[in-house]
Amino acid sequence: MSNLALAATLIPITVALDWTPNTNHIGLYVAQAKGLFTKQGLNVRMVQMRQTSTTQLVAVEKAQFGISFLSDVLHARAQKIPVVSIAGMLPENTSCFAWRASTPIENVKGFEGKRYGGWGSPEEEATLRYVMKNSNADFSKLKMVTTGISDFLPSTIKNADFMWIFMGWDGVRAQLEKVAIKTICLRDIDPVFNHPSPLLITSEGYIKENKLLIKKFLAATAEGYQFAAKSPLEAANLFSQLVPETDKKLVEASARTLAPEYVKKVPYWGYQELAKFNAYAKWANEQRILDLKEDATQFANNSFLPSVPLGTRP
Repeated sequence: MSNLALAATLIPITVALDWTPNTNHIGLYVAQAKGLFTKQGLNVRMVQMRQTSTTQLVAVEKAQFGISFLSDVLHARAQKIPVVSIAGMLPENTSCFAWRASTPIENVKGFEGKRYGGWGSPEEEATLRYVMKNSNADFSKLKMVTTGISDFLPSTIKNADFMWIFMGWDGVRAQLEKVAIKTICLRDIDPVFNHPSPLLITSEGYIKENKLLIKKFLAATAEGYQFAAKSPLEAANLFSQLVPETDKKLVEASARTLAPEYVKKVPYWGYQELAKFNAYAKWANEQRILDLKEDATQFANNSFLPSVPLGTRP
């Protein structure tokens, strides 16, 4: 069968990314490069969001799958937007508050009088208010600056003193560029912040009609992440082949850093510990940034994941 004829038989699938392609997404690109999606009968393409949010696009099935975060999923559910998380791409939260070592911050108390650069979400303010209160720091002395989706290193030269970053990407980039940074990581501050992140989501409507397709998609994706966990440099090379505009050294270093994180403390890739989702939802309700009565079983689902113990996949 010719490539053209083969393509015509494949089911088209769109995955809406949360940001520019990076190593949080590496399993998807490995699956694409190794033909794992094709073996499942799928023609998968990744698209970057510019104007519309991932949750909105997935909810109306303009994209079959998307990459999101627990806070976004919870807010969507509170607004009756029918999205469901079907996999935790990383089982633990690898994000941290970070700043250049030259900035005079030693701890959370040091956030007073500084500029926080973020994307302007209610969770940022609530998290910083909570963290600072617990450290006897005065949140009113913090200046919140909306920098949007911007890179950490240039932003902390002019626009902000500290930001909320993913260590596996911006943290690694700082190392490569020999910029000394200091961090306070969310999972070290309070267990309530240590939940799977990012998440792969789909919609209730798509689940209702396409259970087998979801299993096929996740089977290939899980194999891609398992490969990245075992062979990070090979995975980085496959990623770079598909996204050549990305800094290859950064991709390689990041892939090595994240390799143990893809499958950390979980029975199989993608597994979501629903108690952690409920704990965060309870926290968000208590902070009055959310009013959600649903249990995590309503907005997170592990049943489509291939529950193959780690180390036994090819």
